[in-house]
Amino acid sequence: MSEDAEVTTPDPVPAERSPVTDRTGIPYHRLATLRPEWASWSKPLLAVLATFIAYVVMASVLLVGSVLALALLPRVNIALGITSGAPTSPLDVGLALAMGALWLPAAMIGVRFGGWRPLGPTWSVTTRPRRDLIRHLGVWVVVAGLAAVALAAVVGVITGSPELAGSPATEGSSIGAGQLILVLAVALVLGPVQAAGLELTFRGVLLQALGTGLRSPLPPILLMTAVTLIGRELTVAVLIPALALALSAGVLAWKSGGLELPVMLTTTVTISSIASAALASGTGAGAGTAALVAASAAPGTSAAGLTVADGTAALAGGIAAALTLLVLTAVLITLISRHFGLALLQPVARPATAPTPEAVPH
Repeated sequence: MSEDAEVTTPDPVPAERSPVTDRTGIPYHRLATLRPEWASWSKPLLAVLATFIAYVVMASVLLVGSVLALALLPRVNIALGITSGAPTSPLDVGLALAMGALWLPAAMIGVRFGGWRPLGPTWSVTTRPRRDLIRHLGVWVVVAGLAAVALAAVVGVITGSPELAGSPATEGSSIGAGQLILVLAVALVLGPVQAAGLELTFRGVLLQALGTGLRSPLPPILLMTAVTLIGRELTVAVLIPALALALSAGVLAWKSGGLELPVMLTTTVTISSIASAALASGTGAGAGTAALVAASAAPGTSAAGLTVADGTAALAGGIAAALTLLVLTAVLITLISRHFGLALLQPVARPATAPTPEAVPH
C-alpha cells in the first residue's frame, strides 16, 4: 500500500438504545402515538367504544346462555341475578370470573378493529411479554398481592364481630371440601384470564387511549382508576381497595412499560382473596378479604357487588389491604428502577430509534 493512500475506517455502528437507557423514548401510556394514523382523535375513542360494545354483546350472550342452561337443572334458582357473588358458591365464582374473562377478547377486538393497530404495543414497550422482567420481579409482585390479602384477613379477625358467628346472616356459609376444591379450581383456571382481560382493557386500551392526548402519565392513570369503579359496589369497604388496586396496577404498567406485572398483581389478589374468603366464610377473616374479592372483580359482575354481614371487618380489611398495596407498589417502583438503572420517576420506555410497528391493513 502506498504511503499517500488514504486509509479509511468504517463509521462505528451506533449501539441500539435499550428501553432502560433511552431517556428520549416513548413511555407505555403513549404507545398509541407510534404511528400518526393511530393517534388521530377518532382512533382511541373507537378502540374504547369497540372494546365496551364487544364486551356487552359477549356478556349478554353468556348471561342468556347461563339462564337457559340453569333452567334445565333441577333445584337451581335462575332468578336474575342468578348469582349473589358468594365466594363459597362455585356457580357464583365461576360465572363472575367468566364475565370478567370476556374483557380479554373484547379488548383484543377493540385494539384490532377499533384502533386498527396491532396488539403488541398494548402488551408492552417491546411489543411482547418480557420474560426477564417476570423472572426478576414477578416474585416480588406475587408477594405484594399475597401480603395485601393476608393482612386483610388478619385485620378482619381482629375487628370482626364474634356475635355474627352462627347468626342468621352467616348460617349456611360454611363450605364443604368438595365445594371448596371446585371453587379453587374455577378461580385458578379463570382468575388469570380475568386478570389479563381487565389489565388489557383498563391499563392497556383505556390508559393508552387517554395517553394519546395527555403526555403526563398522572392524569391518564387517575382517570383510568376512576373509570374502573363504574358498575362496582360503591360502599367504602369496596371503594378503597378497588381504587388502590387499580392505582397500583396503573402505576406499575407505566413504570415497568407493560402489563406483565399488573397482570400478576391482579391475578394474585383475585385468586388468593377468593380462596381466603371461601375458606374463612362466616368469620372475620372471610369478611376482611370479601372486600378484596369485590375490589378485584370485573365491574358489573355479581362478585363486584359482593356484600358481607360484618361491615366493620370488611371495611378494616379493605383499608389494610389498600394501604399494603400502595406501600408495596412504592417498593416495587424502587425495585424496577434499580433493576433497569432508572431514576425513580423515569419509566421503562420504548427506544425512539426502535422500528415502528407495521400498520394493520383495513
